[in-house]
Amino acid sequence: MKLEPDRPLARFLKALVEGIFWRSLRNNLRSVYLLGELPPYPLVLVMNHHSFYDGHLVWFLGQLAGKPTSLLIAEENLRSFPILSLVGALEANRLREALRRLNRGEWVAVFPEGRMGYPGPLGPLRPGALWLAKKAGTPLLPVATRVVLRGFEQPEAFILMGKPLPPEVSLEERLGELLTQLDQILRNTHPRQIPEGFREVLRGRRSLEERVQPWVEALKRLWTSL
Repeated sequence: MKLEPDRPLARFLKALVEGIFWRSLRNNLRSVYLLGELPPYPLVLVMNHHSFYDGHLVWFLGQLAGKPTSLLIAEENLRSFPILSLVGALEANRLREALRRLNRGEWVAVFPEGRMGYPGPLGPLRPGALWLAKKAGTPLLPVATRVVLRGFEQPEAFILMGKPLPPEVSLEERLGELLTQLDQILRNTHPRQIPEGFREVLRGRRSLEERVQPWVEALKRLWTSL
């Protein structure tokens, strides 16, 4: 069954899925941190795909920017969860529809590696993102992400925004450099510190240690007052 987006049932289901996304991010991540700017104009967002939460983060970036955002995903994935189309998921082979959305001023996001891989260097890129950007006359926006378990109980998500690129520039080189830069930043930062320049854009679930710390401090003050 195909639901028209303006139908009451479709609006209800869209709000339900978005609520699930919010809950998943808030309950399962400690924080989401961002470095860089979110352009207000239409673009093709290209991101490495090394984590379960990457799709959530694409949706979240669209929410932060206030831009309708579509994510190209494998056809079999959308067949399994067709409700995701209500929050922007689009079959990866529907490039003409993606082009129409870009021409309406929206964002279209692509995982150019074509599949989820293990955290590490960027894999070979497919050409769909470049085709879209050239046809629509929009820039490419490289985005590097890592979802990592560092010095706390819950993993943290780090998003490093690149500079918008014309389609003629080597996307593989720029996105690879951005991912290497993010890895270097995380390696050089203490696991319990926020990397310089990053800001917290979503506060999630704190670790047990952090949640009980106020009680520990209160008990210490009580103990010293006796």
